[in-house]
Amino acid sequence: MAASTDDKKHWLEPPAWWKKVKPLRWLAILGMVFVGVSVLYTAKVVIAPAPHPETQKFTQVASDPVKMIDQLKSYDSVATVRAALDAKKVKYTVAPVRPAPSSKYPPRDTDTIVAADYPHLGVPGQLTLEFFNDRLFEATFVPGQLDDYVDKLHAAEPRLKRERDGRTETISGNLRLATNVDFASTDTGYSLQTKPYVIWQDLRIKAQLDDWDRRFVARPGKPAP
Repeated sequence: MAASTDDKKHWLEPPAWWKKVKPLRWLAILGMVFVGVSVLYTAKVVIAPAPHPETQKFTQVASDPVKMIDQLKSYDSVATVRAALDAKKVKYTVAPVRPAPSSKYPPRDTDTIVAADYPHLGVPGQLTLEFFNDRLFEATFVPGQLDDYVDKLHAAEPRLKRERDGRTETISGNLRLATNVDFASTDTGYSLQTKPYVIWQDLRIKAQLDDWDRRFVARPGKPAP
């Protein structure tokens, strides 16, 4: 009697389902996919991209900062400003924006610090500070009331002329100083509910930010949580 087909099979020979599915082949494919994903992740995340050739231009700190509000000056870092506000026991919020680093464009990190109850010249108001690549370049103060603030501001900033028909602006070196408090304090200003403000701005850093936006149109990244 002839031996059955199963009897003729070698005991080490895999079953038919194993030959059909070929799991080792799929394991090999999955292994290659895993290695490929790991390499891509390492190249994109672990290994930092090379800096853009103009990175230094957009991050350099000048040796001659301009004086802004109180003791703050342009090119101050976020950490320096926070320490100054903490020393004054002023409460504030920080909103950073950190686009992903890339070799296709220089860094465009920005921070906005808002102190809702900041005293300037003895008058409380809202102070907003803007940073570009960890360098303070703009300070905006909105006084809570104008009864005494207008005279105090002109005494502290004699470069500002009294203009009751609109905005006053002066440029001294790299500092741009602008305000509308004279107009806001008039009957017309009150009737129009004009929001008073004073702005200190370093024109050098502002020009760099405008240059970045003009040349690198697409702004990568989203506001950090």
